[in-house]
Amino acid sequence: MKFDVVVVGAGVAGLYASYQLASMGWKVALIESKPAGRIGDKVCGDAIGVHHFEEIELTPPSYTIDHQYKGVKIYSPSGKHSIIVPGEGVSVNRIKFGQWLLEQGLKHGVTLLDQHVVTDVVFKDNQLKALRVKRVGGETIEVEARAFIDASGYRPAIRSKLPPEWPIAERPYTTDYNIAYREVVKVDKPIEPGEVDYAIIYLNIEIAPGGYWWLFPKNREGDVLNIGLGVINNGKYNPRAQYDKYLRPVFKGEILHAGGGVVPTRRPLPTLVWRNIASIGDAAYTVNPVHGGGIGSSLLSARIVSKYLNSALESGRADEHTMWQANIDYNIAYGAKQAGLDILRMYMQKLSNEDYEWIMENKIVDGSSVYDLGTKGDLAEKIVHGVTTFIRLLGRPSLLNELRIVRNYMNKARELYTTKYPEKPDGIYSWMKQVEDLFNEYATRIGFDRGSLVKW
Repeated sequence: MKFDVVVVGAGVAGLYASYQLASMGWKVALIESKPAGRIGDKVCGDAIGVHHFEEIELTPPSYTIDHQYKGVKIYSPSGKHSIIVPGEGVSVNRIKFGQWLLEQGLKHGVTLLDQHVVTDVVFKDNQLKALRVKRVGGETIEVEARAFIDASGYRPAIRSKLPPEWPIAERPYTTDYNIAYREVVKVDKPIEPGEVDYAIIYLNIEIAPGGYWWLFPKNREGDVLNIGLGVINNGKYNPRAQYDKYLRPVFKGEILHAGGGVVPTRRPLPTLVWRNIASIGDAAYTVNPVHGGGIGSSLLSARIVSKYLNSALESGRADEHTMWQANIDYNIAYGAKQAGLDILRMYMQKLSNEDYEWIMENKIVDGSSVYDLGTKGDLAEKIVHGVTTFIRLLGRPSLLNELRIVRNYMNKARELYTTKYPEKPDGIYSWMKQVEDLFNEYATRIGFDRGSLVKW
């Protein structure tokens, strides 16, 4: 079987990329391990800011949206203090949204190979020539293409089989992942009416060490809730056990959906493209490192990569040289922010409940500051300088010094992904060393154990 493009993985990134490329006139195959009717069925928080849809000019039909939010409400560990972060968002119905995206792709000629998994890769002339894919319980076939997109999630089906010296094959550290468990529950007792308008996050390291637990309403009545938690992947915590111990006794009712997952909470890959291969979505680590949201950034990475892959195919040469601008565009739009937030994430994973409680009780940050942090990845000057005297008066000068260190490294990380990012592929290896040196230096300075490199 021969195609122009083969996309592996039918999550939102893979679905959107295959639809985009097929609509541009290319012959596209989409490989997915699930049966067609289950495409879109994924465990996650389901929430996304509407600005993500606006940025890529995508308007999902209303039946794919379960609920709308006015913003995010963040609670301190005690629950006594909160911050409201403004910003319209929605709770998507993941399976309906996924099925709708699939339908758009099929209408434009995408060939779906559902219930197939990648078993091996075939190289020719230092490029990827074909994938060997096996139907579940069936035969193995070889699928050739001019270009390939890995959208297969946190355990990448293509990237994990590439030569390790290729920068697109970079492996993460174990602590670059959070592991999560969540349930959608029709609860016996609805939440308070005033809470229904917000996606609610609780900072409590006893319940969610190295992460947070969430309560996202799925309807106006407040009796269908997406409830879950994420914990740092350091081998010490089990998110299902944490859920059973702390959340299940509180939220009793009918379980509508349940499951766990792994979330890459770090900066993006050094490059989204290499040779005739691209990577998008979770496979490219496009998730926001601090709040773990990944639907919007996955769609964004798919949009950008599809644009430059289309141009490369038209030129007759799909490789890192013809697609390099995809990296620069993605870094400007989202990747540089991720790099800065990766620095912040490592710091936040070392904070205690007492730290969170003190910060929120004394209003060290407000909703607008958190919004700016989430949208720009910038630890704003007003947070660091504007509270200097206040922090000293309250007897926490160490916190001020820590914030200065974090701000400094966040700025350095963002700079590496913008003005210092290589203009051409030739500079990628020396740039990668600069990034690794910066993160190692920072981890040592704050005493953060990065864990070990993940083994594919």
